[in-house]
Amino acid sequence: MTDFYRFDSDHSSAVLDVSGPQPVLLYFGPRLTDSVDLSSIAVSDTRQEPFACKPEEAPLSLLPLIAAGHTGEPGLEVHRHGVDWDTFPRVQQVNAVAPDRLQIESRCQATGLAVEHEIALHSSGVLSITSAVINMADEDLDVIRCDAACVPVLPHFDTITSFIGRWSDELQRQVQARLPGTYLRENRLGRTSHDCFPGLILHPETSNESDGEVMGFHLGWSGNHRCRVDEDSAGRVSVQMGELLGPGEIRLARGERYRSPTLFCAYSQDGMSGMSRQFHRFVRETMTDTDRVRMPKRVHFNTWEACYFDLDVDRLKSLADSAAELGIERFVVDDGWFTGRRSDKAGLGDWDVDTTIFPDGLAPVVDHVQALGMEFGIWFEPEMVNPDSELYRKHPEWALGGNTAPLIESRNQLVLDLTQDAVCDYLFDKVDAFLSTYAATYVKWDMNRNLDQPVAADGRFAVHKQTRNLYGLIDRLRAAHPTVEFESCSSGGARIDFGILERADRFWTSDTNDALDRQRIQRGFSVFLPLELMGAHVGPETCHITGRRLSIGTRAATALFGDFGVEANILEMDMTERAGLKEAIALHKQWRAFLFAGDLYRLDTDPTKLAFGVVNADKSEALFSVAYQQTDVRVTPHRLRFDGLDRNTSYAVELVYPATPVTHSTSILDAIKGRSFPGSLLMSRGLQLPIVHPESVLVFRLGAA
Repeated sequence: MTDFYRFDSDHSSAVLDVSGPQPVLLYFGPRLTDSVDLSSIAVSDTRQEPFACKPEEAPLSLLPLIAAGHTGEPGLEVHRHGVDWDTFPRVQQVNAVAPDRLQIESRCQATGLAVEHEIALHSSGVLSITSAVINMADEDLDVIRCDAACVPVLPHFDTITSFIGRWSDELQRQVQARLPGTYLRENRLGRTSHDCFPGLILHPETSNESDGEVMGFHLGWSGNHRCRVDEDSAGRVSVQMGELLGPGEIRLARGERYRSPTLFCAYSQDGMSGMSRQFHRFVRETMTDTDRVRMPKRVHFNTWEACYFDLDVDRLKSLADSAAELGIERFVVDDGWFTGRRSDKAGLGDWDVDTTIFPDGLAPVVDHVQALGMEFGIWFEPEMVNPDSELYRKHPEWALGGNTAPLIESRNQLVLDLTQDAVCDYLFDKVDAFLSTYAATYVKWDMNRNLDQPVAADGRFAVHKQTRNLYGLIDRLRAAHPTVEFESCSSGGARIDFGILERADRFWTSDTNDALDRQRIQRGFSVFLPLELMGAHVGPETCHITGRRLSIGTRAATALFGDFGVEANILEMDMTERAGLKEAIALHKQWRAFLFAGDLYRLDTDPTKLAFGVVNADKSEALFSVAYQQTDVRVTPHRLRFDGLDRNTSYAVELVYPATPVTHSTSILDAIKGRSFPGSLLMSRGLQLPIVHPESVLVFRLGAA
């Protein structure tokens, strides 16, 4: 065992210091030279003893300890009936389990406790860290907190970008100055949540999408969590993330362990888009199932905004006929197919096909869909139950909620108690039976409310076990049906995280299909996740949530860059709208393999626009989107400066969607025809944008000339 361990990716390095009692992440930043003396990094941090202070500050170890003199938030808090809280585990062993991965074992003999850390720097540049605590004594150990890690950050990272939101307006960036003291976000909603995404970015104020240092952090967990940024009185800055545990949630018997969720970190000198590309590469290489990645993405049709609860065989067959004519490849029946489901007030939990609507089951619909050359998909909301259901009448004890307060209904629902094996077995049997009966290739797994009263049947706080058992339930179903694609939907985007990603193939990004709102939501999604995981649908002309009316060109161009789908009554579309949609579907099919393998570059633009592009690996081709969110304040729009191109390559630039944009006079769209432009010019000076109507989206192709 040496004092320092070093990892390298193409552009970054991480150094772990185990010379003291507890391991410290000494360095995470630009790649170090091969000849650097790692001890010099520690020496460069030498601090003088301040007046009226202890000689040395407690180290910012992976789990800062009270017993070590840490006066901020501890990373590890435990006790046994009020004692043994002052645990002081010391490093015992460091194991190099792979060239890029270490396991560190520590032990405190006095309190009968062991700690394990696993740390890896992946080829993508993403650093992953988990921590675990093990009870080595006979008496039970209560765990109050065991964070994933504490990561030191240099003080010039003076700005915090975090993510807030609400239902139908998820993943909105919030930028604020980092101040001395503590920035704290806590999620107590029992799911990842709309308003408290478990991720944040630290950066100097001057950093932008294409330039400057950026550090990104994401906790891969679908339950309660805590995100902290601290600057202590000594000026040291750190980020600390972990699960937010409830009272008595984790009590360990001898030999039992609690393992934290994983903290994922990335460092980039190429701005926020550079950081995002590292996370995207990591997800593609590490977190997605290889066999499922090989399965082609399918253009969806989802029945929800076409039918809502008004389902019948003839209507679904007519929609399927129309969908097939448009080039759609998968037909998904959403809510309303099961027993007693005529509204959102009844039926949840009774997962049998309603024979009053479908006398012969769903087979006539499934057979019709498949005969048209499309795959079939289905909607479930397994974690929920309506009080007006046969399941609840038979098993009221299967719902979360204690005896001290009235049960809180939300959206006419209660939450099933997944901490009970019988509940998980019931849900597995119901979903498994459906998938075994009907040849479904896709499950939209919804979850439409928070865990407001997370009290299990045994009276214990339930969120941790509820989340773990949810993971286990989906894992069982995936193992039983390995060719079925699972989408994570939680009243839209309330469960988007790397924890659920390990068992999901797609995210429903938001319940709103308003294209202007979706432009901002999808931009937030792209910070940590690649486009192929982003469910993006063309909604109705008038959005039922915002009431805004948008053209088919704007709606389709917004969905074009994600996992494309349609969620509108296509039977009511006129010929012009159908033609625009059919054109977009064909364009998406032409480009989706390119989009889902390329590198994303978000562009810095004036506030009236949102722009981004995807560039292939050899930089010979690119597709860029420009959304005119509102009217320009000047008589002509700003120029668009591209990014990610090869400076020495000339590119032909052409508009590929829509085919006939509305513009009142000759513009740049006419001038670029048959011309090529140096990549250096397109990135430094850019192109003048045309004057088009606000709420329009233009899609440009750039190809090496």
